[in-house]
Amino acid sequence: MKNRSVVRSIEILNLISLSKEGLSLNEIIEKTTIPKTTAYEILLMLLDSEMIQPDKGTTKRYQIGLKAFVIGNRYIQNLDLIEEAKPIVAQACTDLEMTIFIAMLDGNQIIYLYKQEPEYVPIPTANISNRDDAYCTSLGKAILSEISEAELNPLIKTMKFRQRTGRTIMDTKTLKEDLTLTKERGYSLDDREILDFIMCLGAPVFDHKGKVVAGISAAGLYTENRNPELEGKILRASADAISSRLGFSGNCRN
Repeated sequence: MKNRSVVRSIEILNLISLSKEGLSLNEIIEKTTIPKTTAYEILLMLLDSEMIQPDKGTTKRYQIGLKAFVIGNRYIQNLDLIEEAKPIVAQACTDLEMTIFIAMLDGNQIIYLYKQEPEYVPIPTANISNRDDAYCTSLGKAILSEISEAELNPLIKTMKFRQRTGRTIMDTKTLKEDLTLTKERGYSLDDREILDFIMCLGAPVFDHKGKVVAGISAAGLYTENRNPELEGKILRASADAISSRLGFSGNCRN
């Protein structure tokens, strides 16, 4: 069942976004079937969350706010990332015969943006928009290995380590050692940290400014004959190719 307040909030936000001059409360009421009191309460909520902002005219009008702009801009950036990554993800999926993911860091978690599976998938995998903890995922560790200490330290303090398997990282010291190793070799490893039968590798993706913006990973069943070093090189090359498409021309391993 749809939440009426959420639907009405989206309706008002959409109307405001379509108006260059912004809309007054009365104009919003005229364009919708929303009661005046309810519309005013929604406007206050949107103002408080910075999704809209009032203009400086004599009649109060509402325009799209900074937070809505940031969210919209982030969507465009993500869309560019995925479009540039798609052919490279497809090739990596073929080369490695594993499920390939693209994800971004959101707080102390990752959010999955895109995936491609091989024809035969022996294991269930995460869905798009799913989240998971950064400290125990190859995607999360690939991204964390490339952010500054000033960003990393406060972020780690927000993490709640929990035992997923007997191999899960459970403390800050071990995580930092893992991130150092990840940066040195160019790829991260989730060696059965989340599920006892899954091993994943990850690599960071950089934008035109040299900032890490995402990660790419390969997920597959753990077997003793897997070759993480070879798989890591293939995935690292895929990450470099995506970074190049995003305008990055430096050395990802500096």
